[in-house]
Amino acid sequence: MTSSQTHLGEPVPENVTPLETQARQAVRRVFATLKTAFPAWYEKHYGDQKAEQMARRVWLSVIKDFGDEAINRGLHRMVQECKFPPAPSDFADMCKRVDDLPTTGEAWDQALTGKYLHEAVRVAAIATSTFDLKTAKQGDKALFQRFERNYAIVLRRAQTGQPLTGHIAIGIGNDAARPREQIQLEHSHKLAEMVIHDLQIPTDPKAARAMLLKQLHIRRDPHA
Repeated sequence: MTSSQTHLGEPVPENVTPLETQARQAVRRVFATLKTAFPAWYEKHYGDQKAEQMARRVWLSVIKDFGDEAINRGLHRMVQECKFPPAPSDFADMCKRVDDLPTTGEAWDQALTGKYLHEAVRVAAIATSTFDLKTAKQGDKALFQRFERNYAIVLRRAQTGQPLTGHIAIGIGNDAARPREQIQLEHSHKLAEMVIHDLQIPTDPKAARAMLLKQLHIRRDPHA
């Protein structure tokens, strides 16, 4: 195994993982922005090579789990809002802040009505079971807890700049007292909804029919 000197100042294996590479690139972007936006401060605190190397390691440990989208949010806010460079933990908070995300209560209301105003709510609703949500009542505590957990996972993805979609493991005890047939039916509904979303099939029956006819090159009289 060979190694090379990185911008962080320490030797690392050549075969680093893509996530490690992405994290190191994020640190380089942060330091380039700090140097450009706050040159005098940067020279005073990070002008010494050893001080810079140590600081880069600290920043890497704080932002290593953030994707490009979250890092971009943080960099934009740092330049626009900060008179002085933020501490790594404060920068992480800037990255996490997603202004248009509904609160858990708002997301719960949207999930019950099936009118999703944010993709995060739709993903959490599918993971919870839209089959159950359609027949649920506002005070369904057990279902709310399932949705709350799933929405928290999706929120975490949004805050760290990761894709919202993806498998969400079922919480312990969620299905212990539920009929097997119902669980299987819900699973089928989830798969169908994911296929509909991925293929961009309209949920409105008339729109879906029109799309199908168009793809089959079938022309019908509008009055038919």
